Amino acid sequence: MSTHSSVCEHLHDAQDFTPHDVLERLAAAKEQCRLNGSRFTALRQQIYQLILEANKPIGAYDLIAQLQSMRLSDASNSDETKEQLGKRQTKKNVAPPTVYRSLEFLLSEGLIHQLTSINAYVPCCHPRAQHTAAFLICGQCQRVQECSSLPVQEMMSFAEQDVGFVVEHSVIELRGRCQACQ
Repeated sequence: MSTHSSVCEHLHDAQDFTPHDVLERLAAAKEQCRLNGSRFTALRQQIYQLILEANKPIGAYDLIAQLQSMRLSDASNSDETKEQLGKRQTKKNVAPPTVYRSLEFLLSEGLIHQLTSINAYVPCCHPRAQHTAAFLICGQCQRVQECSSLPVQEMMSFAEQDVGFVVEHSVIELRGRCQACQ
């Protein structure tokens, strides 16, 4: 996995998106998928939007619960009878494998990152640029900052060029207290 591309010399808050930013990110993701020949399905879009709107890293089961709640809310707001609603609710269950497949898709498209130490997902701050990032995770407020600075790139280059180690996947996570919580 060669990661020689755009490098940013500062930190980005991973959950600092306005509603306008979310709409722009969704439109950009849709276009990126179209150009790649990938399908940005309604479920993938919903999951990506939930991750963008989250104010902290979000786990797969939290996503499933939110999707389930949204589907039940949509069904109960329709003009269906209770009998019809009961039949549809069984169809409205969100299957974990479909959510995990959507998360894998979003990861493969570079739209999100998985934080393995807390088993949660955050939006990528540079979704169209292949890069290696380090994540600063606050244990107190759950704030996540993404850093794709030169030292991170140099560490990857050292592994690949100086040592001859082919990096297939990397997640660099640092846990501690953010600037606001110190």
